[in-house]
Amino acid sequence: MSLNLTVEDILKATKGILIKGNFKDKVDSISTDSRNIKKDDVFIALKGEKFDGHEFVKDAILKGAKGVIVSRDVNLEDKAFIIKVQDTLKALQDIANYYLKTLNAKVIGITGSSGKTTTKNLVGRLLKLIGKVYVSKENFNNEIGVPLSILEAEKDVDFLVLEMAMRGKGEISLLSKIAEPDIGVITNIGWAHIGRLGSREAIMEAKAEIFDYIKEDGIAILNRDDSFSMKIYERLHIKKYTFGFEEGSDLRGLILDKGKESYTLGLYFPDGKRLTLSLPVYPLNIYRNLLSALLVLWSISPESIYRVKEDFDFTLPKQRLDVKRNKDGLVIIDDTYNANPDSMKTAIEYLELLDVPGRKVALLGDMLELGNYSIEGHKEVIEEVLKRNIDVIVLYGQEMKKALDEFEKIDWSKVHWSDNPEEIKSILRRSLQPKDTVLIKGSRAMRMEDFVKFLEDEYDCSVKY
Repeated sequence: MSLNLTVEDILKATKGILIKGNFKDKVDSISTDSRNIKKDDVFIALKGEKFDGHEFVKDAILKGAKGVIVSRDVNLEDKAFIIKVQDTLKALQDIANYYLKTLNAKVIGITGSSGKTTTKNLVGRLLKLIGKVYVSKENFNNEIGVPLSILEAEKDVDFLVLEMAMRGKGEISLLSKIAEPDIGVITNIGWAHIGRLGSREAIMEAKAEIFDYIKEDGIAILNRDDSFSMKIYERLHIKKYTFGFEEGSDLRGLILDKGKESYTLGLYFPDGKRLTLSLPVYPLNIYRNLLSALLVLWSISPESIYRVKEDFDFTLPKQRLDVKRNKDGLVIIDDTYNANPDSMKTAIEYLELLDVPGRKVALLGDMLELGNYSIEGHKEVIEEVLKRNIDVIVLYGQEMKKALDEFEKIDWSKVHWSDNPEEIKSILRRSLQPKDTVLIKGSRAMRMEDFVKFLEDEYDCSVKY
């Protein structure tokens, strides 16, 4: 990273005060983590709920930091410069926005209830066909991660692809203000964080904040198949396009042929261009992520869609429908990254779509942060898995049990429940047969990845395909 900024630039960006140092000192890299300080980094002392960076200022200097940005008085006797600001987090964000204005890069901001990371990676892969791209690292999607991502982009980058996440109202608006996107993408409006926001309408309003600070000539890209996304579309007064499988989508997808291991996807663009791709078998929700990414490419360079090869790399991020198997044919689908009712249904649909020789098994853990909607959300997921062609259903957690209690009849020969991880492992040992395919999914706090590791160790599922 080489920001090529000066102390004077930092003072302009943050309205800070130079306590010690030279206005002409260079600032080429910024760090918020004293453990990873490199020589000549500038250390920003962030204060969080569990830590205060000011306690590590001296450590940062000892490791070679050439300066520090702080919000309280510190005593340093060496040559390091000191900039004092009112709020170090805001200073980080202001510096990122200032640096962004020195770049000649288009910013693509991506948000939504699910599919953000998949879409971000697909956009990055596609834009590499036409320029130099920086894609934000995994989980660098909040009020700290987004500015750090901007500050990691090199000067000559053409496209900056940023994921924007939120847990409450106003958070995406802040990220939009920092990043000022040229293109804003909303993948969908679902259940994620409904426990905090109270309704899908409130989630819709929070996601729509991505357009609060979009450029005047910016572009909105939204999901036509999603009614809440279309409510946002109707009220926007900027250039806007839709993607989806419904008639009327600006970029419409159609499944032209279904094979056992691949689908042929037809793509129909707003200007009449057409493209056909052969893709791995996935549910439509996963293909919608690709549609949105292709629409980003088309909106920037329509002719460039013909550079997308038929065997386009459509690998998903880790812990998203990540498939492994052992030598006897037992298959694990690791989808443990996180869970809400929408992503649960997508994963269950994927399990049903797979053409496999053995039985299909679903291990589903509690979905957290659904608040008053928890029972309803878990009931929807249980109804979904019961109606699908799934042979064995293993439910894990107290929220699943509360929803199960709402059902009058359950076929306990195929449905199992426990809130004890060791009992879940015992159920799997008793139930699994050599050629079974097992889907594992649930909220992060349920540690569903432990069950993936258990099966990998127990059955030697080390081969990916």
